[in-house]
Amino acid sequence: MKVLNWWKLYLVLIMLLALFFPARGIFIVFYAVAVVYWGAGRLLKYAFSRVEVIHSAQRTRLFPGDVGEISITFRNRTIIPLAWLSGYEHLPVALESGRAKRWVISLGPRASAAAAYSVTGFQRGVYTVGPLELAAGEPLGLYQFSRTIATAHDIVVYPRIYPLSELGLPSRLPQGNLPTKLPIFPDPARIAGVRSYRPGDGCRAIHWRLSARTGELKVKLFQHTVSADTIIFLNLNETDYPVEGLYTGSELAVETAASLANHLVRAGESVGLIANGGLVRRQSSEAAVRGTGAEAQGPGEDLPSHGPTIKLLPRKGTAQLMQILETLAAVECRAAEDFPQLVADEARSLPWGTTILVVTPVDSPELVESVTALLPLGYQVMIFVVGRKVQHPQLLYRPSQASLQLFHVFRRAGGEVEIG
Repeated sequence: MKVLNWWKLYLVLIMLLALFFPARGIFIVFYAVAVVYWGAGRLLKYAFSRVEVIHSAQRTRLFPGDVGEISITFRNRTIIPLAWLSGYEHLPVALESGRAKRWVISLGPRASAAAAYSVTGFQRGVYTVGPLELAAGEPLGLYQFSRTIATAHDIVVYPRIYPLSELGLPSRLPQGNLPTKLPIFPDPARIAGVRSYRPGDGCRAIHWRLSARTGELKVKLFQHTVSADTIIFLNLNETDYPVEGLYTGSELAVETAASLANHLVRAGESVGLIANGGLVRRQSSEAAVRGTGAEAQGPGEDLPSHGPTIKLLPRKGTAQLMQILETLAAVECRAAEDFPQLVADEARSLPWGTTILVVTPVDSPELVESVTALLPLGYQVMIFVVGRKVQHPQLLYRPSQASLQLFHVFRRAGGEVEIG
């Protein structure tokens, strides 16, 4: 028998006692029980509906293997205490195997309490946690209420980044400043030599330490450079990947692009990203059952998408690196437009001297033909093949000064990435 049915029986018995034995104490007990029975539920329901739920941050960012803490604050905006408040938040399957995180707290009048749980970033992606299931009750167990809150908290797991010492690229990867014969772009950060002072030389060019040491005014000579951008083209057209290696190949491509972007941005270069993949936001199975969809296709918050192509214009700085990594966290393979044609079309709008890094599963003849046509226009191209075979081995191991170079990226038996 349910608890409420027992309380109804108690009320009936006390009412009968009050009728046959009209004592003041029996009436007091009867009215007290009646107030508790009919009033407690309404008060609890009102207080429970006024509970405010606040996530400590709108987005949690992790690298693979990192553990992050998600904190949720519950605020009681009434003077009615909540004896217990339990909740659990659903997680996508790729996070903690989709197991919900549970907790129980109590809230006093106009009080706040926090609950926290940890998640580990195992798999790259952008995940939306929730929904949040809440339940509240009172000490006597008469009433219990529950409700579902559609939380808006994202967990971003960035792609794995490999140091260039593991990729074998420190000396061969191009930098963003190219020498030029035009003496109108002196770079004060690059000293080419010194000479004696001549009338008309500026004071900023004087090498004061050397002048003091030699007793003669010396002037610094600077290299003349122009700043060149770097664009990473990422091929995520699923038809270019073998069916049996679609996941591993695309993950290696994304990790290679992330590692290249990390190296260049930290070296102070201007880097951009162009990809033909789709942006995916994953949700929990409970959210899918409620009709929101297991995988929300679309750009999402802070995820740039311009039609069928993902495009991030070249910029410098840590903010640009985070934007690139966040985009790469959400990107997935899809049936996309022809990649060689995409490279040819997008390269037309790039400035002279741009370095083009192409990450692709296959160095098809069409792709090599497209990038070769860009070389006379002043572009430098490097192709990173993440597939099993290289179709143009003659382009491997070319001198670092070559305008077109090719590298083969593959995984060792231990999972490490190597470029040959």
